[in-house]
Amino acid sequence: MTHTIKDIKGRVVYDSRGDKTVEVEVNIDGQVGQAAAPSGKSRGAREAEPFPTGGPEAALETLRREIAPKLVGMAVENYETIDKILAELDGTWNFSRIGGNTALAISIATAIAISKVKSLPLYAYLATTTKNEPALPLPLGNVIGGGKHAGPGAPEIQEFLVIPRNPNTINDAVMANIKVHKIVGRLLEGKISNYPLGKGDEGAYAPPISVEAALEILYNAAKKVEDELNVKMSIGIDVAGTNIYNPHSDKYILTSAGLYLDNEGFLQYLAELADKYEIIYIEDPFREDDYESFRNLSRALPRTYVCGDDLVVTRAELISKAASIGAIRAAIIKPNQVGTLSLTWDAVRTGKDHNLLLIASHRSGETTDHYLPHIAVGFGCKVIKAGIMGGERIAKANELIRLGEQINKVQRLMSS
Repeated sequence: MTHTIKDIKGRVVYDSRGDKTVEVEVNIDGQVGQAAAPSGKSRGAREAEPFPTGGPEAALETLRREIAPKLVGMAVENYETIDKILAELDGTWNFSRIGGNTALAISIATAIAISKVKSLPLYAYLATTTKNEPALPLPLGNVIGGGKHAGPGAPEIQEFLVIPRNPNTINDAVMANIKVHKIVGRLLEGKISNYPLGKGDEGAYAPPISVEAALEILYNAAKKVEDELNVKMSIGIDVAGTNIYNPHSDKYILTSAGLYLDNEGFLQYLAELADKYEIIYIEDPFREDDYESFRNLSRALPRTYVCGDDLVVTRAELISKAASIGAIRAAIIKPNQVGTLSLTWDAVRTGKDHNLLLIASHRSGETTDHYLPHIAVGFGCKVIKAGIMGGERIAKANELIRLGEQINKVQRLMSS
């Protein structure tokens, strides 16, 4: 059954860093879908361009002059039709002409409007297009931040993460992560006297401590919550390897520990951390084009999910390449890395074909939109990475709780 696009309009809004982004409203048969696109600070080289030259204002001008006149009045059956037109209008591989954020906001707003026309929640509509059985994803939360998400003195590794692996309900999962975050705050206050605990871009603490000190504190907090709630808790890290790699010396540099390591040395360092702190998830351990080192770490840690983010940037062909050679066991799915829901689903489907763990992920510059949990459920991602604290992060957690009133099944995560 087709429906008619009555109106499309956009506006400039602000993300969690106070940076400008684009929000779009799509009116289909009187039902309005609204979506704003996030932005990342640590971006892969092969991601879609968020905005054309001229920024969000230029993107909105293109929306008014070119995109809206093309789409308004069209009969549309699904969001895929709109996504194809957006790709044709842009004409580049990375949405550099109209902007990936503009394309994504239109794509998601269209899907939301269609779901309303069909009297379905967004996740249920997406599940009908993908043939997935809805299940709630496990929340992977950022507790301690470093690298580009923090400031001077913070750990070089970008994210120190926690995940509940066997919660009975999504409420239990959300509560477990929040408890870990609060306990870590208390432990940091005890460790760093007279230091005001600041937070980074994703609501994680950004303390002036070493990588190992951060892992020790997070590990102890996770174990305490595990005992208290009887939920298996595990920790992970997002190394953001490209950001600590020095191409001139061909070394990975951890200044706080006085370490200047080549590929082999850094691999051994990560393997030792994984063994000592029972780390089950390592994201972007090496620079974003080093497939061989990813594969070597995967072989060295057969029970750990080595995950590609900058390595694969939500592109189906790169996910296939990395998975085919055994470089990854997991992949980050960030819709704004590719620009449309259709391309996002292509990446998810490819990951499923390779039996990867798929993680629907936020960006460091987030909005208060809560469509990400719906995408995770509708596309069948087992994990959602959306932070723990901060209004734009809590918005996703609260939406998971609401979805828990409609969906009983919660995912489980065993070792790889």
